[in-house]
Amino acid sequence: MRKALFIIAAACLSLTGLGQTRDAFEEIRQDPEKAGTVHYMYDHDIPACAKAPAGYKSFYISHYGRHGARNHSTDSDFDQLYTLFTTAHERGLLTERGEEFLRRYADAYKVLRGCGGDLCDRGFEQQYKIARNMYKAHRHIFRKGARISAGSTYVPRCILTMSAFTDELLRENPRLVIEKQASFSEMPWLNPFSKYNPDIHPTDEGYNNKYAYWQKDYQAMCKELCRPEVVFGPLLKDLSLLKEIGDPLELEGALYSVAMNAQCNGKLRNDLVEFVPYEELCRLYECRNFRFYCSKGADTLYQKGRQWAFVWRTMQDIIDKADSDLETGEYAARLRFGHDIIIMSLFVLLDIDGFNKPVGKASEIKDVFRSYDFPMSLNTQFVFYKNRRGDILVRLLYNERDLALPIPDCGTPYFYRWSDFRDFALRRIALARHILATTQAPPKKK
Repeated sequence: MRKALFIIAAACLSLTGLGQTRDAFEEIRQDPEKAGTVHYMYDHDIPACAKAPAGYKSFYISHYGRHGARNHSTDSDFDQLYTLFTTAHERGLLTERGEEFLRRYADAYKVLRGCGGDLCDRGFEQQYKIARNMYKAHRHIFRKGARISAGSTYVPRCILTMSAFTDELLRENPRLVIEKQASFSEMPWLNPFSKYNPDIHPTDEGYNNKYAYWQKDYQAMCKELCRPEVVFGPLLKDLSLLKEIGDPLELEGALYSVAMNAQCNGKLRNDLVEFVPYEELCRLYECRNFRFYCSKGADTLYQKGRQWAFVWRTMQDIIDKADSDLETGEYAARLRFGHDIIIMSLFVLLDIDGFNKPVGKASEIKDVFRSYDFPMSLNTQFVFYKNRRGDILVRLLYNERDLALPIPDCGTPYFYRWSDFRDFALRRIALARHILATTQAPPKKK
């Protein structure tokens, strides 16, 4: 209940607060689940509140959504953590508190083993809810016979997310015509950080590339800030066991990831976070948040914007498909399903306040970029409106809430002339392409 009240209160402040410097550690103190970075679960029940100008009605939607809530993606973390605590138990090296952790984790391990990265029950529920909200807000778009295009990356959890979303639309209106596909041919814009993007060099690929310019500093930050003994000291009688089983920092990271991800799976007790003290939780969060910022945020410390610039292909696809559909009326909605990192970079490309700020040093990152702002089932919706004269406006929703763009509105907050937004986005695309043309991929290190 306390978390729900906090979320509602925060939502009432609107998204204008995103551009302000916020105290991430204080927000984590109030809601520890935010320390999970992109594992955070967001409440999608709060509707957007802006009303369209008089005479305008929505008629087209272009969407990009992250997959629903999933399990932690690294199966080896589940196994290594289980090995550590069962070995300690067999040798009599667990404290009473450690035995309690093992009892809880053993139950979780039965659910998680072999299921790394799988879409969870709560992930399906999130997608049903978002689709239902979209349908109810724009019933006239999802009319009988309306054609909907839905495309997903080839990752199973994304394909299942697409199916959950479109299944819910069909439950609302069985007479929709929905075309679904998951094709490698669409990967350059559904995941422009994949090897299928012709712009990508192997050392650019993904979000945690071992060759990334910032990778060395990330490793150094983890070693400097994180204290595995703070987590494992109350659980193990002999900390030397950590080095026997694996790397202490990696084991701490595994426990942290499993504990923070438990909020995503309704089959798990979400109580493992109790074993990570608040101060260490913040340190672990700061390190992971640094990685997301440097990889896909507005980082200028290492790469001069090279990483986020790859997302120009996603924005270009949104524009190109909209141009075609506005002219022909062929599709009423375009639905895309992929990953959080695409929306992270898309918001930088669009120069959106709160996501676009460069920093002068690594310690500033946590308060200007917060990866928990990109939760499970994160979604963006470009909703198009038209009046009888044919004038077209566009409105951007972020997790079903209005988001301000850095261009003049039409006189009504959050509503922009499509021609103005299109020109702005194309200028930003040109900038992104210039960045890619004038920067180099990280070299391969031996």
